Formats: sequence, structure tokens, C-alpha cells
Amino acid sequence: MSKRILMCIGLLAVSLTAQAAETATSAGKVGYMSGTLVAQRADGTLKVMGPKSEVLAGDMLITAKDSYAQVQMNDGAKLTLRPHSNLKIETFNFNKEQPATDNAVMRLLKGGFRTVTGLIGKRGNPDAYKLRAAAATIGIRGTDFSTRLCATKGCADDEQASAKTSINAKTTQSEVVGRAMLVQGDLTAKDGVGKTRRLTLGSPIYEGDLLNTAEKSTAVVAFRDGGRVSLQPNTAFHVEKFKYKQADNQESAVLRLLKGGVRVVTGLIGRVNHDNYNFRVATATIGIRGTGFDAWADGVCAENERKEKGCSGVYVWDGEVVLISDEGVSLPVAVSQAASLSKETGKPVRIMTIPADILNNDTPRPDGITVDMLKEFGAEANGDQPGLYVTVHDGQIILSQGENKLDLGRGETGFGNTQVLSRLAKAPAFMSSTDTEINSGGGSGTSLNPSINQNGCLVQ
Repeated sequence: MSKRILMCIGLLAVSLTAQAAETATSAGKVGYMSGTLVAQRADGTLKVMGPKSEVLAGDMLITAKDSYAQVQMNDGAKLTLRPHSNLKIETFNFNKEQPATDNAVMRLLKGGFRTVTGLIGKRGNPDAYKLRAAAATIGIRGTDFSTRLCATKGCADDEQASAKTSINAKTTQSEVVGRAMLVQGDLTAKDGVGKTRRLTLGSPIYEGDLLNTAEKSTAVVAFRDGGRVSLQPNTAFHVEKFKYKQADNQESAVLRLLKGGVRVVTGLIGRVNHDNYNFRVATATIGIRGTGFDAWADGVCAENERKEKGCSGVYVWDGEVVLISDEGVSLPVAVSQAASLSKETGKPVRIMTIPADILNNDTPRPDGITVDMLKEFGAEANGDQPGLYVTVHDGQIILSQGENKLDLGRGETGFGNTQVLSRLAKAPAFMSSTDTEINSGGGSGTSLNPSINQNGCLVQ
């Protein structure tokens, strides 16, 4: 009897004797496969995996050269491993009826993978799902993300995966246009598809977000170009458009105050071409000249119309603006001046006696909030250094290293090693989305390697 047949018989015997234990301690099953996947069990034994093979808590999953594998976890999560990857499932507890007992801890020792998370971390304890590596820990908040552990500069140690991503691979800039730098009370954001999320200190803000503060709530938002906006209570503020890419000389912003009040200090957008910065307040436009101002909608009106609703206006505390009606009538407003639209004519009118609640606005001025732009919006450095990289495709993760933490949102990439934890301004090329096997995840549920059968035996 040949050695290959004996090997297969031995593996079949191990598979059959372990079947009951696998059912009891199963964490998931292998789905899509391309190449070879081996599981090192907690007792040290090895199993060559095939489609539908059981994955157990305690398994070390090892992909070979040119090999990809997707594991479908019992909570609905999907993990797609890259070639030359070692991922250990240290803990996996999931009970549909007991969310409080959810717990999943995984450790990446080599290579990388993409994850679409399941129910663990989405229900009950948000800290129930963690991924650990030598350099940092990833706290997962229900998300889709990719991670790579690079032993050498530019992830050159992963020759096969690097070759796949090198063709037409480009560095991609983060989609985050702003970040919450101060939150007192409740601040929410509704995206373009109507999904609402609660924002906390450091939370990312995207183009298209509609920001809302609750009663007795204030917030300060810092934007990528250095501009900042303070939101007063009961304010609705829409980030309609925000483009800022210094390398490509792209800059434009369209911001709209729908109700409430804001305090604004402008950034780099519009400094050269004023038309690149468009600030709308109800039925008026505020043309900026590099400035700081307060704006309101449905608030104070000119002179004796102060108590009427439906007014919008501006008070300048630095620089100069131009208040422009929808009909194109404009009025320059200099430092310490205020103006609003007349309810009778719709034209901008200067407010001769400025009310005390405008002059003594107790919402923090945005230029009084210190912002570390490199920390909050990313540095160009470390983009090819050895360490742990993670790119968020959707949702949110917390990348931590000791007491240091980074809140990463959709489109952001974080980096960590033993000395550094940083947000990257751009995702490096080897973290790009050109690797179709990782991004498609297969989906056929069958192996692309006909030499592996469902019992994990090599057949030649």
C-alpha cells in the first residue's frame, strides 16, 4: 500500500474520531478555497482542510503559497485568508440565545486576511471581538476590514501577495473629511443612504453626512484642510461636498446650515479661489475671504424682526465675509459686524444693534480647540515600514497599543509596530483593493483545488 494511501487513511481516521469533538467545539466551517489550508489543532495535530471542514476554537489556520481560504464563522462572520498566513482562533464563544457570553479573540502571526464581521461585537458587548498581533490590538465594532502583518519593508516578505497587488496598485487617500474633536451631549451623523450613527470624540465624518446636535449639546468638527466648525444645540449641518487632495490640487467644499447655529473658522479651501468654498445658510450664501464667523438659520433677524422665525444671518469675528441672497444681492460684512436677510425684501440687511446672545455666544470658538492634524488625519510616514496595517472598508475599529488608541472609520488605514501607532494619510499600495481573490471571497462554496477532498485528504 502506497504511502499516499496510508496518509489519506490516517487522516480519515483522525477526522472520524474527532467528528464528535468538532461538532461540540466548532467555531465555523471552511467555505471557498484556492490552494492548501492546514489547521494545527490545540493538541498539536495537523489536518489538511477542505470545503466544509470544521474549524475549531484553538485552531491555527495556515495557508500555503498561492493559497486563499474563506472561513465562515458560526456567528455569520467571514474571514478570507491570504497566502502565507497564520491565524490562530484563540477563543470563540457564540450562543444565539446568550449574547452576553459572546467572545472571540484571534491572533494574526503572519500574512493577512479580510474580515466581514458577524453578530459577535454587534449585539451585547461591543468589545467582545478582538484581533491581536505582536504590534497592536484591533477592537472590532461590526465592520469590514483588511489587515496585513508585514515582516519587511513594503510587505516584500509576502512575495506572492505583493505580486498580485503590484499590478495597477495605487495608494488611496482616506475617505474621512472631518473628525469630531469635541462632543458635549449628543451628536449624530446620518449618511447618504439614511443610516444614522452616534459620534463620540475622534469619530470620523464623511462627505454627505448630515450632522445633528441634540438639545443642550455642542460639538466641534475639524476638517482635513484645517477648517473647523462649532455646532450649537439643536443644529442640523450638512457636509454636502468636501474634496481636499493637496497632491492633485483638488479642493472644494459645499457646507449647508439647515437650522440652528455654527461658529466657523475657515481652512485652506478657498484661500486662493474663494469660489471653491461655498457656505449656505437657509436661503443665503456666505462668501468667505479667509475668516472666522458665526452663522445662524431660523434665528436672529435684522432690527425689529428679531423675534420672527425664518431668518438667517452672520456675525464676523475675524476677517470678512459677503452675505449673498438667492437673488444675487450681496452685502460685505467686516469684523464685529452682523447682517441677516430681511423678511420683507429677502435682501441682506446690516444688524445695527447686535443682540447680546450673539456677542456673548457661549459655544466654544473652533479656533480655541487644539487639533493635531497629523494624528487625526494621518501622516505620510510609516506607509511601507514593517508592522501591522489595517484598512477599514466599512464600519469602525479601534486600533490600540497600550494606552494609545486610534478610532478608524470607513476608508482609513492605521499602522502599528513596537514604537509607533499612527493613522496613515493614504493606504499603501499593498493594502489596495486590486487583490480580487480577497475581495470577491469566492462565494462558490467549493474548492478551486481538485486535489483536496472534503475529508481533508490529499488525492493525487
